[in-house]
Order: sequence, then structure tokens, then C-alpha cells
Amino acid sequence: MPFKPELKFREYDCYKMYYCGVCKSISRNFGQLPRFGLVNETSVLSLILNLASGTIGAPEILHKNCIAHPRKKSNAVIHNDAVDYAAAVNVLMMYFKLLDRWHDDKNIAAKAGSTAIRRAFRKASERYPIAADAVYFSIRELTKLEKAGCDSIDAACDPFAVMMSNIFMWKDSDVFCSEPIKLDLLSKIGYNVGKWIYLIDAVSDFADDQKKNNYNVFICRYGDCYNSEDIKFILEMCLANCADAWEQLVQISLNENDPENINYINARGVTDNLFYVGMRHITDQKCNSDRIGYNNESGEQK
Repeated sequence: MPFKPELKFREYDCYKMYYCGVCKSISRNFGQLPRFGLVNETSVLSLILNLASGTIGAPEILHKNCIAHPRKKSNAVIHNDAVDYAAAVNVLMMYFKLLDRWHDDKNIAAKAGSTAIRRAFRKASERYPIAADAVYFSIRELTKLEKAGCDSIDAACDPFAVMMSNIFMWKDSDVFCSEPIKLDLLSKIGYNVGKWIYLIDAVSDFADDQKKNNYNVFICRYGDCYNSEDIKFILEMCLANCADAWEQLVQISLNENDPENINYINARGVTDNLFYVGMRHITDQKCNSDRIGYNNESGEQK
């Protein structure tokens, strides 16, 4: 997500109205339960797709109360194809995340949750079959690699990165079908965002995965501990690739967007913050020590 302290108030309001828009779209199209699994990534996805397609300038906005904030009205982008797509992606990924928790930890709550949103998952799959296939096949490949104890960082990252690449290309819509350059750039952004997310999760879960004896590519690769600078270099390369593709995409999309439009300016502020500040801040935060891991003898974190 963007680094909030560096966002202007109007930029944060812009980010929030897409976040609320995805939430309301989930409610409208898939029911109330899946709203509990709302994540920041899908609201940013809707922003990026609107910027890339030149539809960011005049969003239809609903000013209304919601379940989470019944006493306060908030703005939400509605009747927006990219927002509805992002909402469906949120449901798809939530379903498989719950199944993954069940398979890893035998978490009863996760099993119950996946069962409860199965109808919403099927509806999202029917509406966006290409995205659903991308998620399904990538998760299947990830499961195979985990069972095999894959110790290759690039190989372990690839299925999730490919999944995000396909999701960012929005193949269930014909918006970018005649623009191969945009599709290529969206693919690169999605791939590197996916690789970054996978590695950041692996860093964050390292200690817990050691305790629970769960799969973690860093444990398979390095054992009890690893040099965080090596991982930070890979993460920074992902960010550099994201920033490069994003700059090119912005330049190509300028003809379709009004650079003076306040909605465009705010959305650009949010996405620039994400790629240049927010993701870098998290990278520094997660890789702030020379070595991360556990000492087998003492059980103390290094």
C-alpha cells in the first residue's frame, strides 16, 4: 500500500474512494462476507487500470455511509469496470488464501471461511474466467513447488509473479486488447509486484515458518538464517523494474488522460507514492537487520 505519511490529504482521499469502491463492489456483486477479506492491493490495481485505460478523470462517486463507518459518509467509486474487476480478483485470492491456510495449518476458521464464500468465488470465476484460471493454475504450481521443497528463489516466486502478471493485463476485458505495448508494460508491473509480494511474505513469515515447520523458500535455501542484504537486492531489483515499466506506461497513457485533471493528479500521486516510497519503505522495514533467523541452540532470534 502507499506510505500514508507521504501522501497529501487529497491523495489519500483518492486512494480511499477506490478502496471503498472495491469494498462496495464486493458487497453488490458477491455479498457481505467477502468484504471481510478486502486487501489494499486490489484497490491499487483498480487505480492503475483506470490510469492506464484513460478513465481516471471523471469517476462516478457515491457519497454514503457504510457498515464499517455507519456514522460517517465516505466517497466510493461506483459503476467502474476496473473497480468491479478488482473486487472479483479480491474474492478469488481470498478464497485460495483461506484454502492455503487450511492446508498449511489445518485452521478450522480458514476452512469455514472458504466454505462460506464458495458461492461468491464461483460467481467471480464465472464473470472473470481468465483471471480465475490464472489464480487457480498459479496456486497449483506453487503447491507443487512447496511439496517438492523448492530451494530456488526465482522458481518459487515465478507462479505467483505470473499470476499477478496475468491479473494486471486484465484479459477478461477488451480494454487493452489492441494495445500490445500497454499490455506488455502492465505484465511487467504485475510480474515484479507479484515477485516482490511473494518475497516480502517469505521474509515476514520466516520465523513462524521455522516454528511450524512450514515451507519457506528462504529456509530451504539458507537454513536457519540468511543475509538480508542479498534478499534486499532482489527486492530492490523488483522495485526498479516496476518503476521503469510504470514510467513508460504513464507516458504512453498521457494522450488519454488530462494531466490537469485533479482526479488524475491525485491518482498519480497515490501510484507514484506506492512504487517510489511505499514499497521501498516496506522493503527497508523488513530487511533492517544483517541476518534474520533463529539460533538452533538457544532458540533466540538473531
